[in-house]
Amino acid sequence: MTWSLTEVPSGTKVTIICEDVPYGISKEDHDEGLTSTLDNLANYLE
Repeated sequence: MTWSLTEVPSGTKVTIICEDVPYGISKEDHDEGLTSTLDNLANYLE
């Protein structure tokens, strides 16, 4: 995973590029995990 954080007028834009995701991990599972990670990060920073 490559994470990029960019300052924007409303806060921070987070771009995540996922490459070579292991076979058997569905897009839905991957999206759910990333969403959880970003929610945890937001809670930590608040």
